[in-house]
Amino acid sequence: MFFESFLLNLFILLVLIFALIFDYVTKFFSYWYIRHVPYKMSLPFFGSDYHRVLGLRSTTDEVNHLYSLYPKDKFVGCIKSRIPDLIVKDPDAVRKILSTDFSNFHCRGLGLDKSRDVCLRNNLFYAEGEKWTLLRSRLESVLNKSVDIQDGLHDCLSGINGDTNVQQLLSELLDIVFKDLLIGNNVEGSIITCLRKEFEQRTLQDKLKSYLKDIFPSVYVLFNLSTPFSKLYNKYRNVIKDTKLYNDVKKAEMISPYEVKNSKTKLNKDSAEDEAFSILSLFISEGYAPCLKVLTSLLYELAKHPQIQEKARRNNSALNSAIKETVRLHPPYSIINRKCMKMYTFTKNDFLVDKGLTISVPIEAIHKDENNFKDGLSFKPERFENIGESSSFLPFGLGPRKCIGEELAMDIIQKVANIILKNFNIEPCEATPEKLHVVDYNFARVIDNVVWLRLKPIL
Repeated sequence: MFFESFLLNLFILLVLIFALIFDYVTKFFSYWYIRHVPYKMSLPFFGSDYHRVLGLRSTTDEVNHLYSLYPKDKFVGCIKSRIPDLIVKDPDAVRKILSTDFSNFHCRGLGLDKSRDVCLRNNLFYAEGEKWTLLRSRLESVLNKSVDIQDGLHDCLSGINGDTNVQQLLSELLDIVFKDLLIGNNVEGSIITCLRKEFEQRTLQDKLKSYLKDIFPSVYVLFNLSTPFSKLYNKYRNVIKDTKLYNDVKKAEMISPYEVKNSKTKLNKDSAEDEAFSILSLFISEGYAPCLKVLTSLLYELAKHPQIQEKARRNNSALNSAIKETVRLHPPYSIINRKCMKMYTFTKNDFLVDKGLTISVPIEAIHKDENNFKDGLSFKPERFENIGESSSFLPFGLGPRKCIGEELAMDIIQKVANIILKNFNIEPCEATPEKLHVVDYNFARVIDNVVWLRLKPIL
């Protein structure tokens, strides 16, 4: 039905369009209300995610805020733009999502494996389905390594006496470790240093792209945005052929050609150089960076707790407990995301979630919850000496998608920390920060302030 007035028709059309758009963006706003799950109120076009979208809170800060807002509830609901997101606080439900009922939640739902950036499309962290299975199988053979402490590490430590920039020192040590692990002696090791510095640089443009990748991954893929590593790809593409990593990739191709050939997923669309470089970038962003954060946090805590430091220096078991307590208090990743792949019912809590719902597992908040760890904000390694690992201890995740590099990372952290403790007493100094300023970056957590500590040689 039309009216004679053009302006009236236009007005009615605009009202109808607005009503349809409003209905679309607010369709799930009552999702958690009808399921009797506590939730944060939503706004059109933002959902309940407006603090995060506007940059007023980081992803971790927003999830931790909602976690603490409802201390007695096991689940908290929110709306990301227009899609319901469930924050799971109950450790038993977390175990079901990540392990027992993994088939229902095997996908992260980010879609970043569709990116044209070689560093993303072959990244195990973002891969889904059969591609994830093949990449993980391929990467397991590459990760089957042990770490040897070289004389180069002792050379880096020689001459140190006094106030020291901890991140700078640890970066020099880890450069050597990762060069030996991935590059070998036949290739100049600056490729590791260059990639590491590119990751650490975090320019405003990089931060904006990281923000988009976290908040709107589909937009990131649509506009063909790339990681900081991608601009170094052409520079090192030929160099990569002479590395240990490239040889490991080629061996892995020979070991499992039948598996790849008969797969519906074309994993070999990229060349071995492409795959080797993408794995190298994965080692830096998901291996090197977390190791650097954990080691920095560990030395910082040991400096503040001299009795624990002395115990860790004399006893490897005590050092391992201190490392576990560090990754509890300062986990490399604060949140694990999953997507519900089919309708699922939490039987114990008697409520149903629909296919397509996103799940957030708040690792950092669970680790610091007094209900899971007594005096959870304090550094107390003895908790792991007495009770072992708790079901609420999830620094590397859980289940089939648990971090594939956990053993290697813990080995690196233990050996690097051990060599520092054997050579130095670690103390706070005037420039030591009161606390570690940690920020979100590329789905991980990084220390954003410079940490200075006083290292005194043990004679």
